[in-house]
Amino acid sequence: MKKNRKRVILSILFIFVLVVTHFIMGYGYIFKAMSYAYLRGQKGPGIREHHLFENIELKAPKPIKWDNNLPNISISKKDSSFLDSIESAGFLVIQNKEIIHESYYNGFDETIPTNSFSAAKSMVSLCIGIAMDEGKIGSVDQKVADFLPEFKKGELSKISIRHLLTMSSGLSWTESGKNPYSNNAEGYYGNNLRELVMSQKAMEEPGKFFDYKSGDTQLLTYILEEATGISLANYFYDKIWSKVGVENMGYWNLDKKGGDEKGFCCLYVTLKDYAKLAQLILNNGEFNGEQIVSKNYLEKCLYPAKEITEKDGEENNRYCWQWWYANKEGKDIHYGRGLLGQYYIIIPSDNLIIVRTGWKRKKLGEDGHPEDFWDYVRIAYEMIG
Repeated sequence: MKKNRKRVILSILFIFVLVVTHFIMGYGYIFKAMSYAYLRGQKGPGIREHHLFENIELKAPKPIKWDNNLPNISISKKDSSFLDSIESAGFLVIQNKEIIHESYYNGFDETIPTNSFSAAKSMVSLCIGIAMDEGKIGSVDQKVADFLPEFKKGELSKISIRHLLTMSSGLSWTESGKNPYSNNAEGYYGNNLRELVMSQKAMEEPGKFFDYKSGDTQLLTYILEEATGISLANYFYDKIWSKVGVENMGYWNLDKKGGDEKGFCCLYVTLKDYAKLAQLILNNGEFNGEQIVSKNYLEKCLYPAKEITEKDGEENNRYCWQWWYANKEGKDIHYGRGLLGQYYIIIPSDNLIIVRTGWKRKKLGEDGHPEDFWDYVRIAYEMIG
């Protein structure tokens, strides 16, 4: 009896010391992560949890319905089973502004917004482009230190907006979708995002190597706010969201009440509204007669940044200014992508948009693109012949 009591006391003491140690070391967010993920049956962040965090609502002031005059082209049983097995939430194909195919899985429907994860980064890039068009930002080669005084010292002073856009900052951010002690995890679950991002150190010469870091996008978020005097979500709403005819409410999560938008992730959008954002790219930055983001910026931000290389020295053929690029039989493919397989894909030569949301994705292929990305492209082309 005494032994059992002693074990219980020691267990309680161990847990107490563990908890206190985590908070002292700055890892207190781990317990929030456990509550939001593991206690909800997840291994990590999910696609339907905007309500768990503080957020900014993005209303739909001028909804425009997609043309839906064509019959919904059915998907093969094999491909439908694949989409279901990879835990898709939705799959959408639009060509010439007409819905070709629309399907939902695992309890999702057209009214449920899902987490973009890193696909939000592409929208941050568009906001930077608009701020440049407005003269709020001088150029992509303007130094970060012009906006953020924390970057005026030492090697940090060399970093420019271009380096952030191309993920070549050389900063110390630890990128991981699985490690609970990574900067990504702290950025997602923590409540002091600005302090986390501003505490980074210069590790490598900027502008040389592509090294994917969500912290680079978060710095762009703060630069945008300093340049425009408006927070990311509100600027995005004013300049893009309110103008492209979205049909449903969206959300952008914050690190805390009255805090900062998680620009590196956490924009919640419905399937057909992702396509509205993609249509803006297909329209060369124009929507309903208004040039929202300049063609000049899009011509630069949508194609691989050739001034940087991959870490192994290979030519960079896939990463742009917070956008991804692929090529199929000579056709340009521009896309945003996020953790767990969120994609909005634009193929201008065929006036084609593909959107997929869900809980899983395949591994990266040798070409640097997730293998399931090519599955969605293939399925779409089989539909349109």
